[in-house]
Amino acid sequence: MFEIDLGATGSDVNTFLQWSARGTQDGAVRAKQFYLREGAGKDEYAAAQTTGFVIDLDSLKTGWQKSEGIQGVAPEWKWNPTVNQMMAKPGDDYKKGISVKVAIGGGKVAMWEQAGAAIWSALTDLAPKLKDQPAAGQMPLIKMVEAKELKFTKGSTCYPVFEIVKWVDKPDCLKEGAAAGIAIEPAPAPAPAPVAAPADAEF
Repeated sequence: MFEIDLGATGSDVNTFLQWSARGTQDGAVRAKQFYLREGAGKDEYAAAQTTGFVIDLDSLKTGWQKSEGIQGVAPEWKWNPTVNQMMAKPGDDYKKGISVKVAIGGGKVAMWEQAGAAIWSALTDLAPKLKDQPAAGQMPLIKMVEAKELKFTKGSTCYPVFEIVKWVDKPDCLKEGAAAGIAIEPAPAPAPAPVAAPADAEF
């Protein structure tokens, strides 16, 4: 029978990290808090301000997001070719945003994929600190130390300010493929066992 492996159809991460500047409309999350969303559930993620979380720089993407603001309708993303090459704004309705996998403790992974002025300001503040990466492959363990107000001509928001607690080796939960102990190629067939020579054979 003919079979073909088409690989994964998308991210297998189903927990999402989100920042809430003003608190969620349903009252489940307070203002100036991170929370974890899984399905319809929302839980404040206090560890963002205590033990922190590890961001996987290898998975970091930046780009532009357009959202219709309709529940159940996924936003449209246009990703930059690389994190050091920002595309021109595709249209008036697009906002700068990020996507990155994070290790949230207990061997668990969440996806932080969000756009808007608060998120971009958080990245803008953190970016210079990432230049201190001590060695290739090490990832920053970051924690939120304060929330700063960001004022516009009309209205305002606030964004999280991070400090890098330390640099760590990439957690196993963020590794993929062979690095995570997952076979990425079929295992070779075992070699046949050698045939024992007759007892009276001479060499």
